[in-house]
Amino acid sequence: MSMEAQLNIEVRSRILEYSLFIEKLINDLLLMNLGLYDEKEKTRLFSNKGKLTFQNKIDLLFDIEVLSKIENSEFELLMNIRNKFLHDMDCSSFQILLQQLDNGIVNRFKVFIEKGKSIDNEKDYEQACYKLFQKNIKTIKEIIRKNTASRKIKSNLVQVQNEQIIYYIDFIQELLNKVSIATENSELEHPKVAILGEEILKILEESVQKLNSESRTNIYEEFFNSNENIKAVFGIKGELKDLPKWDEFKIKK
Repeated sequence: MSMEAQLNIEVRSRILEYSLFIEKLINDLLLMNLGLYDEKEKTRLFSNKGKLTFQNKIDLLFDIEVLSKIENSEFELLMNIRNKFLHDMDCSSFQILLQQLDNGIVNRFKVFIEKGKSIDNEKDYEQACYKLFQKNIKTIKEIIRKNTASRKIKSNLVQVQNEQIIYYIDFIQELLNKVSIATENSELEHPKVAILGEEILKILEESVQKLNSESRTNIYEEFFNSNENIKAVFGIKGELKDLPKWDEFKIKK
């Protein structure tokens, strides 16, 4: 096998590896933002037999405002490179690739070439493609981080509401107890005042009994012990699973 043919296979294999890795993460990112967890194989669009293309997926992420215009463009750039290397037998190097692409795509790619590097050096082009791949990975990691932070904020908000409700219940019960004790210890000499005092005491006793019997200070604890309740609140479909540990995803240059 000639050196040129060997280069062809190496480049194509590397681009394919980048593309498959990114598409898997894009698929997972889309599932997460649609509230689908661990049910990929049960869906018609996201299973291995799904009909959504990589372009469809990044377009959908852009439409639901998960990806910015620039981030969407960077994913499309890797997709364009991937399509040329995998579907055009004559595209055996980056120099040939850039001759075939329009100027807009070429200029977007050249942004990833390190300053001071030659724009006609094949190795520098390969390094720029790897840099683009890493940028796409970084984008997905940042989106996951923001989603995780958002869910934590929602959880904290519910916790604060829970604590506030418990505070009010304790406050009301303490108030009723104090009024009840004060009424019992008062010297109600006037008959009408005595009757009024007895009526107030009766109302307070009934209120305390009702508060003790109907108060549910653990309502949120009970609520969040149910996975179904959590999924309903946060718009999750499928089973709850921990988010992937991104440090495990590494591809060598």
